[in-house]
Amino acid sequence: MRDLIIQLPDRTTAKPERKPMSLPPGRTATFGYRRRGERLTVTGDGAHINLVVGRVTSESGYWTLSNFSAVDPYVVENLNDRSEYVKVRPGRRAAPILFELARVVVPGNHGPQGFHVLAPPPRMVDPVDMLPPSTASFASLNEQRKYFAVLVALCEPRLRGGSPVGVPTVAEIVERLRPLPEFCDVTRDAVNYHISYLARGKLRPYLDQDGESGRVRWKREALAAAALRYEIVRESHLSLLPGPPSHEHHQRAGSPPV
Repeated sequence: MRDLIIQLPDRTTAKPERKPMSLPPGRTATFGYRRRGERLTVTGDGAHINLVVGRVTSESGYWTLSNFSAVDPYVVENLNDRSEYVKVRPGRRAAPILFELARVVVPGNHGPQGFHVLAPPPRMVDPVDMLPPSTASFASLNEQRKYFAVLVALCEPRLRGGSPVGVPTVAEIVERLRPLPEFCDVTRDAVNYHISYLARGKLRPYLDQDGESGRVRWKREALAAAALRYEIVRESHLSLLPGPPSHEHHQRAGSPPV
């Protein structure tokens, strides 16, 4: 597949429509509204759109998004990794997007609206040019140690598509890990120790030290952000935790505390 595929949600079910739009490299699709207050529309030639709000262009190996709004950013969510998203600032033209499966979200009169984009597989480096597995990685962490399970628990809400702002509290991490045999008697002090060990030692070079002063939650927020940014913790690491958390716990951990 070389073409970029764009799918609008169905009017009633919000699921992708049956007839997607196909864009070969170099072609552009325009999106906007026929009339104010109507649902978002995407066309290949801009016909029947009176209020154009943006454009998508298919390129070789990536695609671009143009934001015609003067005040609102557009958000591109990576549907393959819910912790990743890109904001395209107002007035930005042809912002390059590398996500293979994405959802573009734009403001609407009745709440946010959007569409899905399916890009061709990316071009990869020839296997003979790949570095050997022994090459140094961002951080040398032992995935079998307790501190790594604590780090995964910190990242879990974002990996499962929760809020990019909130992080679990120490008490929530204790509750989340306690079903594991090695954490059956875990305490808050023990979790705090592992968090401090990571922040002051293993991951210190990757943390933004400017945010430390005056913020009790700084270590947890900084560790989760760094671990996800550098892919030290990935979705596959969720298998180190007990079964998926309850809906109540997930909502609580994925929202910023008041």
